[in-house]
This record gives sequence, structure tokens and C-alpha cells, in this order.
Amino acid sequence: MSLGPGGVTISPAMSANVILVGFMGAGKSSVGRILARRLGRCLVETDDMIAAKEGISIPEIFARRGEAHFRAAEEEVLALLALKNDEVIATGGGLPCRDGRPAALRRLGTVVWLSGDFDVLYARALKAGERPMLAGRTREDVRALYQSRVPFYAQADLAVDTTTLTPEQAAAEIQRAMGVRGRQTAPGATR
Repeated sequence: MSLGPGGVTISPAMSANVILVGFMGAGKSSVGRILARRLGRCLVETDDMIAAKEGISIPEIFARRGEAHFRAAEEEVLALLALKNDEVIATGGGLPCRDGRPAALRRLGTVVWLSGDFDVLYARALKAGERPMLAGRTREDVRALYQSRVPFYAQADLAVDTTTLTPEQAAAEIQRAMGVRGRQTAPGATR
């Protein structure tokens, strides 16, 4: 389901968590920080949860322990997310990209896909610093990874194309969609 000029209708039975998914460079962390502030909620970043548990950074986890270890840690984090309520959750780009995970995330809240043009996302990811999923991969390898993940991201409740949006604009679009669903805005936050 896409967020467009006419708004969107989402089931009111969904949890108050807002879960941001998308490829690297889509703005999950940036948009998540702004959205959490605007809604008066806490931001939970799954990669930060993993790094804290492991005691080392995400790039170090990949370098020392490998991607398989990291993906297993994501599974543990997914289970811990069930304890969260009324939070903004920014997932790592690969977390939703396993069988059953999109449905598991939807059970935890409203899943928002921060989508975008591959070339723009790739350029942003390159500027953002060390990204283990870029290491040793050609642009075409990364494009193939992106294309393999799109079917998982597309299972989100709604999508916001961040290609031409600032993080502030993307957060406003998400907040508008939540308003369409009848969500109450936290005191002090604007609609």
C-alpha cells in the first residue's frame, strides 16, 4: 500500500509502534529520529541493539564474526521487539528480508517502507560511512541486493518514497498517514 496525495486507510487494529524498513540510504535512522521527536516517542534502532549486545560495532561484527552471526543476532532482536509498545523502530536494511519477518513486523506495529530510487539510495549509502553490505561489492551487486529485498519491503503497510524528500518531509508524510488512521499525536508534537 502506498502513501499518496489521497492518503491511505490502514486497519485501526494495528499497534502504536511505527516500524521503519528500507534499503540502506533510505533514511531510516534520520527519519526515525525526527518522527520519534515529532510523536513524542522513543526511537529504537535494531542495529544499535545488536551492537550493544555484541559489544562491538556493526562493521566489526561483520568483519570478526560474519554476516551469518549478524543475521542470527537480528533474529534475537526481532523477538525483543515484541516488548516494545508505542515506539518508533528503525530496522537494519536486511532485518525484514527473511521469510516470515515482514508478517512478524506487522504484528508489532505499522510497518512503513522508506522506498527510493536505487541510484539515490546508493549515493546516500556511500556518503554515510562504513557499510558492511557495500564492502567488496560492485554497484551492480548492490543493485541486485536491493532488487532481492524489494519484495520483502513491499509487504509494509505503507510506503513513503524518500528519493526527493528531506528526512523532515518524510517524517511529516508518515505522521500525516498516522493522522489519517486517527492516531493521537503526543502533547507538544505537531500534526
